[in-house]
Amino acid sequence: MTESDDKAPLPRLVAEPWYVDRIEINDHRVAVSGWSMPPDPLTKPAQGWFLINGLPFDHTSYPLPRADVGEVFWQRQGAAMSGYECSIDNIEQIYPGGVLEIRRVNPRTPEIERGRDAWFIPDPASHTHTPDEDQRFRVIGNRDLRGFFISGATDYRRLDHVLQCLRGKRLHQFNRVLDWGVGCGRIARHFPKAYAASLVGCDIDHDNVEWCRSHLPGTYLPITATAPLPFPDSTFDLVYGVSVFTHFGEATQLRWLDELRRISMPGATLLMTIHGRTALDFGRLPREEYWRLCEQVNRKGILVSGANAQLDGHADHGGEYVNVYHSAAYIRDTWSRYFQVEHILPGYLLHQDLVVLRKR
Repeated sequence: MTESDDKAPLPRLVAEPWYVDRIEINDHRVAVSGWSMPPDPLTKPAQGWFLINGLPFDHTSYPLPRADVGEVFWQRQGAAMSGYECSIDNIEQIYPGGVLEIRRVNPRTPEIERGRDAWFIPDPASHTHTPDEDQRFRVIGNRDLRGFFISGATDYRRLDHVLQCLRGKRLHQFNRVLDWGVGCGRIARHFPKAYAASLVGCDIDHDNVEWCRSHLPGTYLPITATAPLPFPDSTFDLVYGVSVFTHFGEATQLRWLDELRRISMPGATLLMTIHGRTALDFGRLPREEYWRLCEQVNRKGILVSGANAQLDGHADHGGEYVNVYHSAAYIRDTWSRYFQVEHILPGYLLHQDLVVLRKR
């Protein structure tokens, strides 16, 4: 018997994941299905399990068998009974404000983390310009156009929710905003056009930067994989970087933390994602490998798990682009040398944890 054989299934994951698999819109009828980890006890909230644009569904079936989810999240009790199916027969506005919102009702979620309980589906009519399949692949690791739109809209609004909770203002209300690692604008395309003069995006993928320049409002600049950035000291009062620190080894990471400190204004907010425990939960790992990696990340704090060839041929990264896991303890200990570490929100952007920093 190995050590992993003694590990009992967990009653909860550090972030209880959920997903919208399917959305069918027929005139004013909307049907949705997906999966969401069942709570314990299984007590239905007064509003219902799920909402659409703030309204209850007319019909909801939950929980339903989802053997595929149980196979992925074998470490979570009840994962194989996580399916849901919902429908509403007549909804007046499908895309109010340009997006359809599907929300999971989970009273246990802290207010700052409630962005995690919503998925946002943008109106396709508002997104006619799209990067090609290869450009999208270099950003999200697949060529799914629907997933590109939904993940971008959802990530934007989840970041926006955190800022409203902590700073009392929306993402677009900051004076100077940097999208560090903009890619082909997966998130930046959801920045309101009326405020785009305050948005700057940069990336080491110069082809994707050129696409942003040609199709999106805002300012977009090519950069290199190493510091410095082409900005004066104390330029930005908000910087966000999604899936950037997930790909740097420790030495490169520390140089970038120092550089981000340089270009941030005193009191600036930084929102950075990392691969923490939730990324391991999503990893489809065999039991022994899962527990081994959990132990290694906890012990080492930062773990490079392998090379990443996603940008090969499109960005000169000198082998610095790798796959990395961080522990929360490492972030609090090491990153606090550069910034005040305010929060680490597990699984806030699907499988990535969100680190909220403030420049002292």
